[in-house]
Amino acid sequence: MNDKDTILVTTTTTGMRGTTPMPLKVDILANNVNLFLTQIEGILANTPETLQKFQFAEFTVSAEISAKGQLVLLGTGGEAGATGGVTFTFRKMPVPKKKEQPAPPS
Repeated sequence: MNDKDTILVTTTTTGMRGTTPMPLKVDILANNVNLFLTQIEGILANTPETLQKFQFAEFTVSAEISAKGQLVLLGTGGEAGATGGVTFTFRKMPVPKKKEQPAPPS
């Protein structure tokens, strides 16, 4: 197993106590993270600037990583088994201030 291409994910073995390290290919996890972020991008694209009296400035989402490298939101299903998690925080980029144009010479 190549250390650069594979990471170990600790999972619970069904019917046994304890955990077993399982190999997970980094490219599979990377593809699943990219897919998850693309889906979140679609959600954020349709998010309003304001919510009544509140301004929407930040969005934080936590996802579980399964032994197979799938990212799922808590409570949305997915495969059974032990998981690890990641948290992504998305902040609105500040709008660049427009530079004032110098007054034309008189």
